[in-house]
Amino acid sequence: MMNEESPAMGNVVQFFMRIGQLYQFQLDKWTPYTKVRWAAALVLVLLFIVRVFTKQGWYVVTYALGIYHLNLFIAFLTPKIDPALDLDDDQGPELPTKANEEFRPFIRRLPEFKFWYAISKSTVIGFVCTFFEFFNVPVFWPILVLYFFILFCITMKRQIMHMVKYRYLPFTHSKPRYQPVATEK
Repeated sequence: MMNEESPAMGNVVQFFMRIGQLYQFQLDKWTPYTKVRWAAALVLVLLFIVRVFTKQGWYVVTYALGIYHLNLFIAFLTPKIDPALDLDDDQGPELPTKANEEFRPFIRRLPEFKFWYAISKSTVIGFVCTFFEFFNVPVFWPILVLYFFILFCITMKRQIMHMVKYRYLPFTHSKPRYQPVATEK
Protein backbone atom coordinates (compact mmCIF):
# COMPACT_ATOMS: atom_id res chain seq x y z
CA MET A 1 0.00 0.00 0.00
CA MET A 2 1.23 3.43 -0.90
CA ASN A 3 0.50 6.45 1.28
CA GLU A 4 1.23 8.91 -1.49
CA GLU A 5 -1.20 9.63 -4.31
CA SER A 6 -0.13 8.72 -7.80
CA PRO A 7 0.36 11.62 -10.22
CA ALA A 8 -2.64 10.45 -12.27
CA MET A 9 -4.86 10.44 -9.18
CA GLY A 10 -3.73 13.98 -8.36
CA ASN A 11 -4.62 15.09 -11.88
CA VAL A 12 -8.09 13.58 -11.57
CA VAL A 13 -8.66 15.36 -8.26
CA GLN A 14 -7.42 18.64 -9.72
CA PHE A 15 -9.67 18.18 -12.77
CA PHE A 16 -12.79 17.69 -10.64
CA MET A 17 -11.81 20.57 -8.35
CA ARG A 18 -11.50 22.81 -11.41
CA ILE A 19 -14.89 21.66 -12.71
CA GLY A 20 -16.39 22.45 -9.30
CA GLN A 21 -14.79 25.90 -9.34
CA LEU A 22 -16.18 26.66 -12.81
CA TYR A 23 -19.62 25.44 -11.73
CA GLN A 24 -19.53 27.65 -8.63
CA PHE A 25 -18.34 30.60 -10.74
CA GLN A 26 -21.36 30.19 -13.03
CA LEU A 27 -23.72 30.00 -10.02
CA ASP A 28 -22.14 33.15 -8.59
CA LYS A 29 -22.69 34.95 -11.90
CA TRP A 30 -26.42 34.03 -11.80
CA THR A 31 -26.94 35.24 -8.22
CA PRO A 32 -27.99 38.88 -8.88
CA TYR A 33 -30.42 37.97 -11.67
CA THR A 34 -33.39 36.82 -9.61
CA LYS A 35 -36.08 37.21 -12.26
CA VAL A 36 -34.00 35.48 -14.93
CA ARG A 37 -33.18 32.61 -12.57
CA TRP A 38 -36.84 32.06 -11.71
CA ALA A 39 -37.86 32.33 -15.36
CA ALA A 40 -35.30 29.61 -16.17
CA ALA A 41 -36.64 27.46 -13.32
CA LEU A 42 -40.19 27.94 -14.59
CA VAL A 43 -39.08 26.88 -18.08
CA LEU A 44 -37.50 23.75 -16.59
CA VAL A 45 -40.70 22.88 -14.72
CA LEU A 46 -42.79 23.50 -17.85
CA LEU A 47 -40.48 21.27 -19.91
CA PHE A 48 -40.86 18.56 -17.30
CA ILE A 49 -44.67 18.89 -17.33
CA VAL A 50 -44.78 18.82 -21.14
CA ARG A 51 -42.63 15.67 -21.16
CA VAL A 52 -44.88 13.94 -18.63
CA PHE A 53 -48.04 14.88 -20.55
CA THR A 54 -46.68 13.89 -23.95
CA LYS A 55 -45.29 10.56 -22.75
CA GLN A 56 -48.32 9.83 -20.50
CA GLY A 57 -46.28 8.40 -17.65
CA TRP A 58 -43.88 8.99 -14.78
CA TYR A 59 -46.69 10.13 -12.49
CA VAL A 60 -44.93 8.87 -9.36
CA VAL A 61 -41.86 10.91 -10.29
CA THR A 62 -44.12 13.94 -10.81
CA TYR A 63 -45.84 13.35 -7.46
CA ALA A 64 -42.50 13.01 -5.65
CA LEU A 65 -41.21 16.17 -7.34
CA GLY A 66 -44.38 18.05 -6.37
CA ILE A 67 -44.07 16.96 -2.73
CA TYR A 68 -40.41 17.99 -2.69
CA HIS A 69 -41.22 21.39 -4.19
CA LEU A 70 -43.99 21.84 -1.60
CA ASN A 71 -41.52 21.09 1.21
CA LEU A 72 -39.07 23.60 -0.25
CA PHE A 73 -41.81 26.24 -0.46
CA ILE A 74 -42.80 25.68 3.18
CA ALA A 75 -39.16 26.02 4.25
CA PHE A 76 -38.97 29.22 2.19
CA LEU A 77 -42.01 30.65 4.02
CA THR A 78 -40.85 29.62 7.48
CA PRO A 79 -38.61 31.82 9.64
CA LYS A 80 -35.15 30.52 10.46
CA ILE A 81 -35.88 30.74 14.18
CA ASP A 82 -39.35 29.33 14.66
CA PRO A 83 -41.32 31.52 17.09
CA ALA A 84 -43.24 28.46 18.27
CA LEU A 85 -40.00 27.01 19.63
CA ASP A 86 -38.77 30.23 21.27
CA LEU A 87 -39.49 29.61 24.95
CA ASP A 88 -38.16 32.92 26.34
CA ASP A 89 -41.62 34.33 26.87
CA ASP A 90 -45.11 32.94 26.67
CA GLN A 91 -45.99 34.42 23.26
CA GLY A 92 -42.70 34.06 21.37
CA PRO A 93 -40.92 36.75 19.38
CA GLU A 94 -43.02 39.25 17.51
CA LEU A 95 -42.48 42.12 15.15
CA PRO A 96 -42.17 45.51 16.82
CA THR A 97 -45.43 47.38 17.30
CA LYS A 98 -43.96 50.53 18.89
CA ALA A 99 -41.17 52.85 17.80
CA ASN A 100 -38.91 51.94 20.73
CA GLU A 101 -39.02 48.15 20.18
CA GLU A 102 -36.22 46.25 18.49
CA PHE A 103 -36.64 45.47 14.79
CA ARG A 104 -35.90 41.90 13.86
CA PRO A 105 -35.91 41.26 10.12
CA PHE A 106 -37.51 38.15 8.67
CA ILE A 107 -34.80 35.59 8.00
CA ARG A 108 -35.93 32.54 6.05
CA ARG A 109 -35.15 28.97 6.92
CA LEU A 110 -34.40 28.40 3.22
CA PRO A 111 -32.93 31.45 1.47
CA GLU A 112 -34.27 32.44 -1.96
CA PHE A 113 -31.14 31.39 -3.88
CA LYS A 114 -31.03 27.95 -2.26
CA PHE A 115 -34.78 27.62 -2.91
CA TRP A 116 -34.26 28.37 -6.61
CA TYR A 117 -31.22 26.09 -6.81
CA ALA A 118 -33.00 23.15 -5.16
CA ILE A 119 -36.06 23.53 -7.40
CA SER A 120 -33.91 23.75 -10.54
CA LYS A 121 -31.71 20.82 -9.58
CA SER A 122 -34.61 18.58 -8.55
CA THR A 123 -36.54 19.38 -11.74
CA VAL A 124 -33.53 18.43 -13.86
CA ILE A 125 -33.20 15.18 -11.90
CA GLY A 126 -36.93 14.50 -12.38
CA PHE A 127 -36.60 15.26 -16.09
CA VAL A 128 -33.69 12.81 -16.39
CA CYS A 129 -35.76 10.17 -14.55
CA THR A 130 -38.40 10.38 -17.30
CA PHE A 131 -35.89 8.86 -19.73
CA PHE A 132 -35.75 5.60 -17.76
CA GLU A 133 -38.66 3.19 -17.98
CA PHE A 134 -37.78 1.84 -14.53
CA PHE A 135 -39.25 5.00 -12.97
CA ASN A 136 -42.49 4.73 -14.95
CA VAL A 137 -44.51 2.96 -12.25
CA PRO A 138 -48.12 2.34 -13.34
CA VAL A 139 -50.49 4.18 -10.98
CA PHE A 140 -53.94 5.69 -11.15
CA TRP A 141 -52.79 9.30 -11.47
CA PRO A 142 -56.04 11.04 -10.37
CA ILE A 143 -55.51 9.61 -6.87
CA LEU A 144 -52.02 11.14 -6.76
CA VAL A 145 -53.40 14.51 -7.86
CA LEU A 146 -56.09 14.31 -5.16
CA TYR A 147 -53.49 13.35 -2.51
CA PHE A 148 -51.27 16.22 -3.57
CA PHE A 149 -54.04 18.83 -3.40
CA ILE A 150 -55.22 17.55 -0.01
CA LEU A 151 -51.65 17.65 1.31
CA PHE A 152 -51.13 21.12 -0.20
CA CYS A 153 -54.30 22.50 1.41
CA ILE A 154 -53.58 21.02 4.84
CA THR A 155 -49.95 22.15 4.81
CA MET A 156 -50.70 25.67 3.61
CA LYS A 157 -53.55 26.06 6.12
CA ARG A 158 -51.17 25.11 8.92
CA GLN A 159 -48.49 27.49 7.59
CA ILE A 160 -50.92 30.41 7.23
CA MET A 161 -52.28 29.81 10.75
CA HIS A 162 -48.68 29.84 12.03
CA MET A 163 -48.03 33.13 10.20
CA VAL A 164 -51.18 34.69 11.68
CA LYS A 165 -50.50 33.42 15.20
CA TYR A 166 -46.94 34.77 15.32
CA ARG A 167 -47.66 37.84 13.18
CA TYR A 168 -45.04 37.56 10.47
CA LEU A 169 -45.22 38.02 6.73
CA PRO A 170 -42.49 36.32 4.69
CA PHE A 171 -42.82 38.65 1.71
CA THR A 172 -41.68 42.24 1.42
CA HIS A 173 -44.06 44.66 -0.23
CA SER A 174 -43.03 48.15 -1.26
CA LYS A 175 -39.58 48.03 0.29
CA PRO A 176 -38.12 51.56 0.21
CA ARG A 177 -35.34 52.01 -2.31
CA TYR A 178 -32.91 54.79 -1.66
CA GLN A 179 -31.39 56.71 -4.53
CA PRO A 180 -27.81 57.90 -4.19
CA VAL A 181 -27.56 61.59 -3.42
CA ALA A 182 -25.71 63.57 -6.05
CA THR A 183 -22.78 65.36 -4.51
CA GLU A 184 -22.07 68.92 -5.51
CA LYS A 185 -18.59 69.84 -6.67
